[in-house]
Amino acid sequence: MSSELREQFFTSIVHFRKLESALSSECDMQMNEMVILQSIAGTCCRECPCMNLDVPKIQKKLNISKPAISYILNTLEKKNYITREIDPRDRRKVSIRATDKGRAAAEQSRKKYDELWGEILSRFGEDNMRQLLNLMHSLNDLYTSLGREHN
Repeated sequence: MSSELREQFFTSIVHFRKLESALSSECDMQMNEMVILQSIAGTCCRECPCMNLDVPKIQKKLNISKPAISYILNTLEKKNYITREIDPRDRRKVSIRATDKGRAAAEQSRKKYDELWGEILSRFGEDNMRQLLNLMHSLNDLYTSLGREHN
């Protein structure tokens, strides 16, 4: 493999990180924080009872550990985007609710994401995006299997 191809690959990874940064720059949140906050704010409203976050589903979606989710929840709580309390119906569970500030931040990040996504898709094309996603999934699967081999 040529060193030029190698460099292009790593440069592309850096550029994808910049895309993530563009999505989160106006929201004072990292991507993982946005995904979790949107999961909470999207299912919780002022009138409904507190909800319990589906941690295994979030772990799979973001490919992160349970301690990482706890860290993100602590960060969101410090920013006053969520509140946590013992679930009155099941004291073994912690209920999570988005605050007004958290719902506003989730909405702002969703709008920013939708704008950027629409622009990318219209310029890049749906067929190209499907091909890119298939290749990215294959690369991720390969990377995951390499990680298992090295452990």
